[in-house]
Parts: sequence; C-alpha cells; structure tokens
Amino acid sequence: MLMKAINAKIDEQIFQEFRDVVYKRTGLKRGEFTKSVESAMLDYILKYSKSESAKAHAKKMKEKTAQAKK
Repeated sequence: MLMKAINAKIDEQIFQEFRDVVYKRTGLKRGEFTKSVESAMLDYILKYSKSESAKAHAKKMKEKTAQAKK
C-alpha cells in the first residue's frame, strides 16, 4: 500500500485532545497515532462521501484494520 504524508494546520486544543485520547487508548505505541488519524479519516468518508466506491473502500480498510487487531 502506498502511503501519503500530510501537512495540516489544526487548532492546538483539538490536536492535543486527539493526541491525549489516542495516548489513553493505545499508550502511543509506534504507529498508533497514524493509525488513529487514518481511522478518523475513514470514518469521515463513510459518513459524508457520496461516492459508493469510496465508501466501499473505506469499509474494506476498516474491516482489514479490525481483523489485524485480533
């Protein structure tokens, strides 16, 4: 899978809260922040995208992630 780096300016309080939630949930193990950002993006696509193919891909990726956690 190809990976893409992003650079975004985010409100400091929102970023800190997200980081704190990720830390409390995962302990900030290597790669967990990235996985959490990706999961949030997939949730957003599932909720708001009008493209059925994008939703199908997002659902497939969420299922793949869930299986990897088992």
